Amino acid sequence: MQDVSNLKTGVRDDIDILAAKYINGVYVQMMLGVMVTALVGYALLATGAMYTVVTAGGQAFGWGVFAAQFGTLLMFRPMMQRASGTAVRGLFAFYAALTGVTVGYAGLIFTAASILNVFFMAALAFGGLAAFGHVTKRNLGVIGTFCIQALMMLFGFSLLFAVAGMFPAAAPYLPAMNITLGLVGILVFSGLTAYESQKLRTTALSLASRDADGRAIALYTSHGALMMYLNFINLFFSLLRLFGRRR
Repeated sequence: MQDVSNLKTGVRDDIDILAAKYINGVYVQMMLGVMVTALVGYALLATGAMYTVVTAGGQAFGWGVFAAQFGTLLMFRPMMQRASGTAVRGLFAFYAALTGVTVGYAGLIFTAASILNVFFMAALAFGGLAAFGHVTKRNLGVIGTFCIQALMMLFGFSLLFAVAGMFPAAAPYLPAMNITLGLVGILVFSGLTAYESQKLRTTALSLASRDADGRAIALYTSHGALMMYLNFINLFFSLLRLFGRRR
């Protein structure tokens, strides 16, 4: 007679292995997005196109890139409900490329060495926080809720900072606002990284246990990759505000 306890253990092991496969897919897609961002930013700087476009477009170009990024993010939820996994992955790649323009702009302000240093700093911090969220037994839901609410305030403060930069009278206050944005951003996106990592694991286990179909897995992968990508990129920019060395 087959040992029931061993059977149950074997089923749990199979679910864990399948869930780990789904989670790995998320991080592979996320890293591909980061690579697209880095390549676009590098290409714009290396060819001189970034300087040319910024010089010609001025502030209107910056606001245009922001509007395109924000609009792309708004498209994700409706696409998740009706589009194919391939379409959602394509939208994610497009957003990553747009963010590469922002990285290219940062390359005009900060030295290449400091950008690389901050990138590795962000990668180490992100890896540690994601690992913590994956293994901790503590429910991080409260932290996630707080960080999501704080994210709304951070978004509003970022807009205020951008608008204030257009007025010379606000110049004395900009350094303090920049530091505040950096510090709050680090706290918010650190918390979100751990929280989203825990959610990834919980959702992956749920998908594995019910033998989800290919579309559900593809959408889980793309959505998870987008969330973790946003956490990493925003953590990077928050650290760059504080530790980036200007040209």
